[in-house]
Amino acid sequence: MILFLPGCGFQPIFGSGTSSIITGEMQYIEISPIANKTGQALRNQLVQNIQPLGKSKTTKYRLNVRLTESKQRLAIKKSEIATRANLSFIANYEIFSKASGALLTQGTSHMISSYNILTHTYATLIAEKDARKRAIREIAGDITSKVASFFRLNKDKIKSFK
Repeated sequence: MILFLPGCGFQPIFGSGTSSIITGEMQYIEISPIANKTGQALRNQLVQNIQPLGKSKTTKYRLNVRLTESKQRLAIKKSEIATRANLSFIANYEIFSKASGALLTQGTSHMISSYNILTHTYATLIAEKDARKRAIREIAGDITSKVASFFRLNKDKIKSFK
């Protein structure tokens, strides 16, 4: 089965060699700062995903991300104490051409991460922090995949914006 993958046009996004998307157009993306501490963590993860070889000296594109977070308490006991919570994240992203200012693509990534509310406050804080970290990693992976797919599928469209 693996022998037939190159014939169908399959190419790994993070593959090795010069045909990888990461060594192609994605290295020219400038990732704008994202508000608040969670946004900074998302930006750092995006930088690691999109520019694993380091930032290019010149950039052609700008990635803007707006991140919103909400918390919902679930599994409430008879004593009205919550024992479980969900963190919900919505990340809206846009990629602009720096040369023309044109919007190239936009999208949304949504993630819900759960954690237990424990009797010890410190343990609950650590569980919430871990849930937030998992969600940020997943959102960054989702945005990276969507951006990589956009660049892979729109090679000709991108050339007209340069």
